[in-house]
Amino acid sequence: MLESSSLASDGLAGGLGRPPLSASAAALRIVANDPASATAAENAALLAGADIVGRSDFAQTDAPLDPLLRFDVLLIEATGAEPAALEALLLWAQSASQTAEAGLVVCCDTEQLDQVVSQVTAPGAQLLCDPTTADRVAALTIARQRRLPQFGGFTENEGDRLRRLSEEVARIADALNRLTVSGRAGKPEGRARFDPAPVTRDGIHLEPGPIPTDQGAEALPTPSAIRGVIRARRLREQFFDAELFADPAWDMLLDLTVARLEQASVSVSSLCIAAAVPPTTALRWITTMIEAGLFERQDDPHDRRRAYVALTDRGFEGMQGYVAAVRRMGLPLF
Repeated sequence: MLESSSLASDGLAGGLGRPPLSASAAALRIVANDPASATAAENAALLAGADIVGRSDFAQTDAPLDPLLRFDVLLIEATGAEPAALEALLLWAQSASQTAEAGLVVCCDTEQLDQVVSQVTAPGAQLLCDPTTADRVAALTIARQRRLPQFGGFTENEGDRLRRLSEEVARIADALNRLTVSGRAGKPEGRARFDPAPVTRDGIHLEPGPIPTDQGAEALPTPSAIRGVIRARRLREQFFDAELFADPAWDMLLDLTVARLEQASVSVSSLCIAAAVPPTTALRWITTMIEAGLFERQDDPHDRRRAYVALTDRGFEGMQGYVAAVRRMGLPLF
């Protein structure tokens, strides 16, 4: 870990000797796995107006946390790290952020997504997957706003204020992400295709019938019928800009409904692909759906580095209620 003397050599005063921060600046500590990630983090910090008070790499996190080094946000750049090193770092990061009462932002790549989601349990932690500069700036902006002092006469609920801020910054980040395109078709970078192919186990095709939650409950369509809907939704992207039809919440509801009917598990990374939006955007929606009580996170009992997402009973009953209402009106499903 970088000591206060190391920070001083960078021209930054550390710990209690550091000048007081301005009301809008967040004291940021960066831990990066490689120089490229460190540079990306520093660029984002500059754009977000954060005050970098420490920089270190993974190998420097095994020392006790310097009690004199005060920081408001801990930014972990984990892209490319090996699973064992990442596991140790995430344990350290959560302990360090809790000790410093600081916000935590973790940047990872797609291959690390399941492990990061399964291991990062700190309240309010922000997870970014294959992040752009806009994603990092948005996360740091949210972290900065969370530490702003409240002024007299301010009566809005803090949770509501932060929720609105998070949504607004997320919209800005998504808009900036859409400006970064690749290929002649103008497709956003970082989006994988989702092929809702039939599920098989041990070479046997799974196609169970409708499974209601209780006797008399509205039966849902078969998994193959729902997959047909998903395929049709993806087909639109061949003729129109995919961003015109982005609806990650509904796409994930459809995918998890199929999984529930087939009694299959869906990993976080798989669900992000099904959402058909950049992974960081999908993670935000998964968090929103969990907070709404429609999704639930399930840890893998056999692998602590993997997490699953499933429909709650409330979410499944909501899909059944929707199907029943549409059928009563004589309208086509989905």
